[in-house]
Amino acid sequence: MVRKYSIVLLLFIMLSCKLKEDKMFFDFDSVEYYSLNKSKDEEVNDNNRKGIKDSILNNILYSEFPEKLNNGVFYKKINSDGFSKSELSQEDVEYLKNDVFVEKFSLKMFEMSKACAPEYRDILVFKKENEISGIAKICLSCGHFYFVSSKKKD
Repeated sequence: MVRKYSIVLLLFIMLSCKLKEDKMFFDFDSVEYYSLNKSKDEEVNDNNRKGIKDSILNNILYSEFPEKLNNGVFYKKINSDGFSKSELSQEDVEYLKNDVFVEKFSLKMFEMSKACAPEYRDILVFKKENEISGIAKICLSCGHFYFVSSKKKD
């Protein structure tokens, strides 16, 4: 009798796991990677120590900015000479789509534990049919991240 219920319970668990699909943070088919140049990073740090601040660049690097995808100032700044830009390969795009930018419990837990004041030197811009569908800003020092997505929260 216990064996019968165990099998039914196991079958139920397996079916519920298969029915539950992970949701993607972004719907995308290409990704642009922006990285703050080392010389620009040093310049920003020196200027901040001297009290000379570039408010737009500081917002990009140190705060949850932009709040919306259609921020032209943000795109103009990251396309300036202070950032390096590269297009990710289709293989890398598929990896991000299937293994990284999927809503998972582990990401939510990771987001809660911040180890530093983030400095977002690395930015991913996600595109679907050449339209921007999301932004991920990442601090590789502590692992903190900030997302902006065109997808509505469920």
